Parts: sequence; C-alpha cells; structure tokens
Amino acid sequence: MRGVSPAFFLVEQKETKRFSHVFRGLDEAYGTYRIDHKQTNGKNVGKASVVREPRTTDHWVKHLDGTGDALGIVPINADNQCVFGAIDIDEYPLDHSRLIKKIRKMKLPLVVCRSKSGGAHCYLFSSDWIGAKEMQDVLNTIAAALGYSGSEIFPKQQRLVLSRGDVGNFLNCPYFKSESGLRYAILDDGAAATLEEFLDLYDKYVQTPEQIAALKIEDSPDNPVPDGPPCLQILCAQKISEGGRNNGLFNIGVYLRKAYPSDWQSEILAYNMNYFDPPLPLNEVNVVAKQVEKKDYAYRCRDAPINAYCNSEVCKTRKFGITAAISGATMANLRKYNSMPPVWFIDINSLPVELETDALMSQAAFQRACIEQINYMPKSLVKASWEGKINSLLTEMSDTDGSIIEVSQDASVTGQFYDFLEDFCCGKQQASERDEILLRRPYTDEEESRTYFRLKDFEGHLKRNKFFEFKSHRIAQRLRDINGRATSIKIKGKAVRVWWVPSFTVPVEIGGANFSKTEVPF
Repeated sequence: MRGVSPAFFLVEQKETKRFSHVFRGLDEAYGTYRIDHKQTNGKNVGKASVVREPRTTDHWVKHLDGTGDALGIVPINADNQCVFGAIDIDEYPLDHSRLIKKIRKMKLPLVVCRSKSGGAHCYLFSSDWIGAKEMQDVLNTIAAALGYSGSEIFPKQQRLVLSRGDVGNFLNCPYFKSESGLRYAILDDGAAATLEEFLDLYDKYVQTPEQIAALKIEDSPDNPVPDGPPCLQILCAQKISEGGRNNGLFNIGVYLRKAYPSDWQSEILAYNMNYFDPPLPLNEVNVVAKQVEKKDYAYRCRDAPINAYCNSEVCKTRKFGITAAISGATMANLRKYNSMPPVWFIDINSLPVELETDALMSQAAFQRACIEQINYMPKSLVKASWEGKINSLLTEMSDTDGSIIEVSQDASVTGQFYDFLEDFCCGKQQASERDEILLRRPYTDEEESRTYFRLKDFEGHLKRNKFFEFKSHRIAQRLRDINGRATSIKIKGKAVRVWWVPSFTVPVEIGGANFSKTEVPF
C-alpha cells in the first residue's frame, strides 16, 4: 500500500481501521507524546506537541505497533461535536479493579483504560456525533457520582475557534505499542484487555446519542437528602466514614437548616446515627450543631469529603442546593497560540474567549473581552487573587499536553506584517523617481538594492489593510530586524526622514523564518 510503512503489517488492517474509527475527532490537528522519564510518584512525563495536519493510516499503524510517536486526539471536531469523551483520573497509585467494580455496580457504560501516567481514562463512546456540551454534562455528572469531581473532562472545550488557531486539547490514545504497552483497557475481572478485547468492550458499551442524553445517575428510592446537593445524596447512600465525618455532618446541618428549619437539630442526630460509619460521639455532634446554629452558613463545597462528589450544575437546580448567584465564572483550559505576539484562549463557563496578553494582566481588559465575545462579565477579584488565579492557570497550561501550540513564522502576526511590507514596496504604487516619495510612494534604488519610504506612509498602508497590531515603535523594530534603517535624504532641497529596507528583489533573512505563500495567514 503506497504511503504506508512496512510496519502496517504488524497490526491487523481491520483492527487498525476499527480503532481509528472509534477515536475520530478533530481532523485539522493531532497530538503526539514521547515519554522522557518517570517521576518519583510513578507518573510518566515527556514532551507533547501539536501537529496541525490530518492524521493518516500510517500514523495509526505506528501508534499501535509503537514504531512512531504516540497519537493524541482532540475529541471535539470542527462542528463542535464528538463521538467519545473521557474522565481523566489522575490518582497514583490507582486501584483500577476497584474502579471497574464501582462502575459496573452503578451500571455505567464506561470503558476504563490505563493512562500513560498510570491513572485512568474512563471513556464514554457514542455511535454517532453528539454535541460536545452534552458529552461534557454527562461526564461531569458521572465523575461526581464516582467520587472524582474535579477530574479533567474531555472534550475540554464546547467549541473551538479554529480560524484563529485554537485547536483545543488532545487526549492521548490507548494501545500505544498495543502488544506490550501499558495503555490498555481493563476487563471486568481486572485483567488487561488485548486490542481485540478492547474493541469488543467498545461494541458492548457504545451508546447512541439518545442514550447518552438520557443517561442519569438515579437517586435512591429512599433518598435521605431530597432536593439537596448531589454530593450529600451520594455520601449518605454509601455512609460517611472516619476522616470526613465532622465536615460531612456540618454540610448535612446546612442542608437540614434549609429543608427542616423548625426541627433540624433533632434531625441532625438521626442523620448522624443512620448515615455515618461509625457515628460521631454526641459531644462532637453538639459542637457541629452549635457551629451551624451561629450563622446561615453555605456549603463547604471545596472541602472534603463533599468536594470529590461535587456536581455544581445539578446542585444549582436543587431547591436546597447552592444557588447560581453564589458561584462565579468558571475559568479553565488556558492555552497559548505561540505567535508573535501570542494569542491566548481560555474557556469561561465552557465558552472560548480569545485574549491578548494585556487581558491576562488586567481584569478590566479581561472583562471587556468576555463581554464582547460571550456576553458575560465575570466578577472582579482583588489584585492578589486575580494574579494568583492567572499564575495557577499558566502553571496548569505548562503541565497540560498540547496547551502551547507552536506556529511557523509565516502564520504569525509578524508574518502578516512582512507580507504587507512586501506588498507596499512592490505594489502598483511604486515611485519611478526619488521625489515621488513625497507622494506617499516607496522608491526602490536598483543600484543600492534598497527601498526607501516614509514611515507614516507605510503606517497608512497598514491601516488601510486593517492591520493595527503594531504601534510605531514595534514597526520600527521589525524593520530593523530585516536590516532596515532610518535615515535622512534630500528631496527638492529639503531633508526628509525616511526608512530604507533591503529590496525585495534580493533574498532577505527574517529571523530564519520561511514564508510560504501556500499557507493561510494566521
């Protein structure tokens, strides 16, 4: 087969085709990952990168037989839909067999694969394309029910801004080195599944979009926390054990004050006896009750044990849950399109917002971008809190595979600038005589191989082409980068300040960049 490596025959063609079909996603780009070393906690770390081109059969073959780099797939496609999603459980070490048993007990149609780091990717597969938001909502609900609220959910984005370079986040595929690798699915008995067995698991648990939309974690018929937070419902159903009893009882007390304002004190004693293993001593129950009594407290959503089971979106809909007004904007998945200057993308309430660097440094600029793009203004934070939040997002971005997208020079804003410069110097309005520089025209001296022009005339050309990214000082620096210089020349007896750049009729080096006319500008 032309274009396919000989390694193709190491893996069954049928299995390769089925595997690539299972993990369809964004066609315009894919991720790669190469492990460098292992941390002391056992987590494998390495170098990730994003390749902005379609995948081929050869890529899948080399992934499965391990002769190439491991493949990563962006689950969300150009239409903001997906056929798979996953809960990324970063827990080391992780008891995979225990996790499988819990999933099957809850009758969840998930396929669990060991991740490259030794955690777990819990996949939900769809037989046809489904909206990324719908997939996210279902997986967030399942993650909370399993006790892994806060785990990364793929797809990370509900929509992409492909036209501006945003390709979202990729998830590393299982079965790299399918015969001997460690990224395998886990059977219900805890054994490692072969590639063929994984495909059988897919056939067994794949859902239609309608089934996924209807998938719910049913409340127990004897729900002890009616109309209350999902986290408390789950914890009471399995009983709250030592290590989280005091905080657990405090949150139950907050619920009881809302649901049973007249007799919550007697109810808290009953809840302690029925839903705690073992129950707290009476003196500790009294201490918690006095804390709840002092003030109309809110739930401690960020604290154990309820944080692991948090499902805030569902909780907001509950009569005695949290209110939407309490929660601020969700800021997540910061990513960087590494052009010059860089372009940033961040998901605000799961919607992508495009930012300049100034918007990360200034809350006012950030809020303005949110208002303009998603019709929402996040609440202001004190300066220290804002800076801490941004630093946290930057750190997370640096640690997340494929969140920094490297681009070629010709796809950058700088690349556009030099394209406009060449167009200005070589266009129809060139001067035939030096005096015509005063008519706003560039003049090329063939003997010197230099093109002369006034800076204000070139700035006018940029404005007419709606290029406003560079101020005068930056324009000057970019001209110097290609050995351009400011000088004075005499025109009609007067000194005129001009710039000159090497003529575009001779080769010009621009920081080693290769400008291709075949590529679409950024």
